[in-house]
Amino acid sequence: RQAAVAAISPVDAGLPSARIAVTVRRAWTQKKNPGEEKSHTRFFLSSLSLDDPVRAADAVRGHWGIENRNHHKKDTCAWREDDHYHRRPRAALNLALTRNALLATIPFESGQALARFFERYDRHPAQALQLTLYSRPFP
Repeated sequence: RQAAVAAISPVDAGLPSARIAVTVRRAWTQKKNPGEEKSHTRFFLSSLSLDDPVRAADAVRGHWGIENRNHHKKDTCAWREDDHYHRRPRAALNLALTRNALLATIPFESGQALARFFERYDRHPAQALQLTLYSRPFP
């Protein structure tokens, strides 16, 4: 049994300002298996005008730029996320949100080891509390 697919308006979807849909297909090869090409497709909705495709492309690149700038901060070895299993999905989501909030406030510079900050704040809990309560996110 197949589900019927029908177009809906942006208002019906709860996105009244959406004007365009952008499809981005990305293809790549991995270093460990250069003969095998992988790909995935992402879909974006935007309030940008259809008359300016360059701006839409820049917006998509900007979205991934944010993701790429934060990727090195999410060092799974430092967070030890793989050592924790949660039976309740909300607990895992809350921990992920907490980690992301902390990453936004730690005064991080590219190339610095996250473990260094963990050690520093472990030795100085008052600084960790100050950072958590009063810091503003870094760009």
